[in-house]
Amino acid sequence: MAVVSAIPVRNMAPSYGSFQVKLDGKEIIKRSRVNFGFGTNNEAEFNALKLALDESAGWFREKDIELKSLSLVVETDSTIVRNRLVVKNIIFKKYPSSQRMFALATECLGIMNQFGKFAVIWKGRSNNVERFGH
Repeated sequence: MAVVSAIPVRNMAPSYGSFQVKLDGKEIIKRSRVNFGFGTNNEAEFNALKLALDESAGWFREKDIELKSLSLVVETDSTIVRNRLVVKNIIFKKYPSSQRMFALATECLGIMNQFGKFAVIWKGRSNNVERFGH
């Protein structure tokens, strides 16, 4: 099982995020405070998740591990990320920021669907503060 965690910070400011990728509880990749430039905290959440998904999928492919043979678990402290990934809320593409969010969510789902199955689990903010220190 692959576990991906992504956290964001700030709203319409310089944004950053962190992620951690684990395989059966063993850490594979860890990247902290990835700077994404200027954006919202929601965009930072999805940017961190997309980067984590890209890195983890690439790592598995380098090891010749078929993604369809894996179960992916995405842990997030963002209800927006969780709800959008499990289609509990809809992204209306009326505003440019909504269009960006729709594109990011769609890209993340495209990668997640390459795995055999996936789950998105919400965990409280304290979990990520302890893990990443922010």
